[in-house]
Amino acid sequence: MKILSYALIKKNYLNNLNQRITSGQQEVAGATRFVKEIEQGNLEVQYNGDDKVDQENLLASSLISMRDQMKRFSQEERQRNWVTEGLAKFVDILRSKNDDIKVLAEDIISNLIKYMGANQGALYVINDDQKDDEYLEMLACYAYDRKKHLTQRIEIGEGVTGQVILEKRTTYMTVIPKDFMRITSGLGEASPSALLIVPLKIEEQVLGVIEIASFTEIKRYKIDFAEKLAESIAATILAVKTNDRTRKLLEETQQQAEQMRSQEEEMRQNMEELAATQEEMHRVLTEVQGKERYMIDLIDASTDSILTVDKNMLIINSNTQFRSTYAGMEIDKGFDLTRIFSTPEEKERYRAIYRRVFEGESFDMTDHVRVNGMDMYYMLSYSPIRNDAGDVIAAAVFAKDVTQLTKARNDAQHQSEELKAQEEELRQNMEELSATQEEMQRILNEVQSQERYLNELLNASTDSIYTLDKNLKLISYNKAFGAALEAMGVPLQKGFDMLSLFPEGAEREKQREMYVRALKGETFEITTDYTTNGVTSYHTSINAPLYNDAGEIFALASYSHEVTQQVELQRKTDALLEEAQNRAEEMKAQEEELHRILTEVQDNERYLNELLNAATDSIYTLDKNFRLISYNRVFGGSLESMGIPLKKGFEILSLFPDKEEQDKQQALYARALKGESFEEVSTYTSNGVTSYYANSFAPLRNEAGEVFAIAGFAKDITERINLQKQAAQRESVLGLTTILSEADERGVITLVNDKLCEVSKYTREELIGKPHSIFRHPDMPKELFKVFWQTIKAGQVFKAIIKNRAKDGTHYWVDATIVPVKDEAGKIVQYIGARYHITEDALALTLYNKQAEALKLPFHPATQP
Repeated sequence: MKILSYALIKKNYLNNLNQRITSGQQEVAGATRFVKEIEQGNLEVQYNGDDKVDQENLLASSLISMRDQMKRFSQEERQRNWVTEGLAKFVDILRSKNDDIKVLAEDIISNLIKYMGANQGALYVINDDQKDDEYLEMLACYAYDRKKHLTQRIEIGEGVTGQVILEKRTTYMTVIPKDFMRITSGLGEASPSALLIVPLKIEEQVLGVIEIASFTEIKRYKIDFAEKLAESIAATILAVKTNDRTRKLLEETQQQAEQMRSQEEEMRQNMEELAATQEEMHRVLTEVQGKERYMIDLIDASTDSILTVDKNMLIINSNTQFRSTYAGMEIDKGFDLTRIFSTPEEKERYRAIYRRVFEGESFDMTDHVRVNGMDMYYMLSYSPIRNDAGDVIAAAVFAKDVTQLTKARNDAQHQSEELKAQEEELRQNMEELSATQEEMQRILNEVQSQERYLNELLNASTDSIYTLDKNLKLISYNKAFGAALEAMGVPLQKGFDMLSLFPEGAEREKQREMYVRALKGETFEITTDYTTNGVTSYHTSINAPLYNDAGEIFALASYSHEVTQQVELQRKTDALLEEAQNRAEEMKAQEEELHRILTEVQDNERYLNELLNAATDSIYTLDKNFRLISYNRVFGGSLESMGIPLKKGFEILSLFPDKEEQDKQQALYARALKGESFEEVSTYTSNGVTSYYANSFAPLRNEAGEVFAIAGFAKDITERINLQKQAAQRESVLGLTTILSEADERGVITLVNDKLCEVSKYTREELIGKPHSIFRHPDMPKELFKVFWQTIKAGQVFKAIIKNRAKDGTHYWVDATIVPVKDEAGKIVQYIGARYHITEDALALTLYNKQAEALKLPFHPATQP
């Protein structure tokens, strides 16, 4: 019994062990399939078709946990990529349309709703134009119905949207209040399932909110994305609103300045009514005259030409800039202005201009004149000057040299507009000049008026202008300069130490050196920054010396234009674009390289065009449809002389009216398009005139080596062919043993026959266009050729025995007859030579020596002792 019992227990154990082994193998096989599916990217695979496993199966539980964790990591990575791509997308949107807040808002909300997969949204911005009435204003919406769109105002704290402004944090709702909003579509309307309201916040300052509604749940990562994007949107909106506010403040400042000028004008008019005694008037006169000289120096420091003219076109006064422009003329008071105009037409035109001024008209114009042979362009302002009775007594002219501006108008448009504004103010100030009846009073009032004019001239400028003595103490300044420093809490008065505006050390020493440069006689322009009481401003300054009557420098003048707003706006722009700076620099480098390559290509193109136009042959290119791409001057001129106007796209086969000729020419072009380079002689007849051309055809290939066009080189050989025909005709008459040639009146060969080429061993091409002396042998005396030219120029036939030299250096003798040919006017235009070859030297020498004795020429060297 014990043995049987033991045997049953062992068998059961073995069966259990086999089941465990089989189960383990199945588990390993299932785990292997599961892992391979995950390796192939299938994170949705289930373990053995069902994720429900026994808790004791640690391998299965671990693999399922690993899959779930990988799914979570994959999902988080997709979400991070989605957020990163979205932020990059909206950086481009915020950067490209930040000059119009309305357009920017519409672009933001439409792209945001689409990117987040929502259904409806709106963008609200706080309207703080009135500090006591701030509210949320809808700038843009997406998919709202008309009724919602018309409700563009929400009070701060009103409803859910207004409450977000106060709490300064995001609100996400899945239970939407009844009638809060409805999402409409072509199928109807329904309430959203989720509502996200994100504040547009930057550094705890809320500028508005974004309202997003969706039929589906808005995931956490999308909410985080909306909050990050809201910061960038807030920064952009803040920059745009700051720019708008800056522009409005600038306009208000200009209006206030205009009101202040009107009040000051009234005060000056009241002050001018004060009287003084004769002695006091004399003292005031002396003082004012000194100020007049000082103010004249200031005006002379201007780079603009200023002058006044009376009704007789005589100059009353003018500044140094105007006189230096016409340095060749002695211009002073009483100078006749019409003398600077060279023609009667110019004089009359300017008289008409000044008649308009003396009729009381003020106007601006741009004019072009020639000064010392140079073209100059001026922006001119004309204004009448009236006396106390309102009568026009003179004309004031302000001339701004805009020669460089005219040549680069797009680069200087802003400066031109400022110049016009300044000139308008200057013309208004010139109307304050007047005169009095009594001589002393007239002189005093005239000088005082001049002083007032100069003061107004400086105060009318929006630039800061001030003068310093040699100790760098303030002498005078205009309103713009005083207002600028008072705005920084620095009260000004005469004698103010200008260097005290700058911190001790390198900055103050740098400013001192700049002033010293002007006091040494240098006029220059520089851009600097100033920090006073923690406020930094930027100015572009022109510094110039001031001279007294003795020509000595006694002070300096500084003209300063504030560019703080431009610098600050540029800095804000740079901060917003900092993320894209590296890419912009790369693009700039690429652009510079492309510009360099383009410039190089353009230079090469100009060089090639000039090279082609310099050729005496006709050169042209055709596309695959045999239409003209380009051509040089010779080709265009030759066809236009036959009444055929050319332009790009001209169908070249239309030059050949005969169908057979067209087919023949098309076959030539087709050979070149197949890659063949060859030469052909073609005939072209137009209006009964036949022309001959030696044509060369060659294919043009692109970078891939493909033929995209053909080039044609045509040389007009009509004259050569005609000369060859004439030579053939003469040879048929005179016989092939005759050596023939023709030359023009200068002795340049125009025609030769085959016999001459055979004897001289030159080809036609080597002889045509060469001087006739190419045949001259050095043994022949120069006296013989003097007799030849004397005879030919007298219109007589010349006969002589001449020793010629062949191309290979050998010689041959000819019995030559040279006949001059005249035109209808009796002028010798060419001569024809007929020569008979004498092959025996002995006979030739005998004949030549007889000729030499008759002409009293030296004997041939071979016959001399």
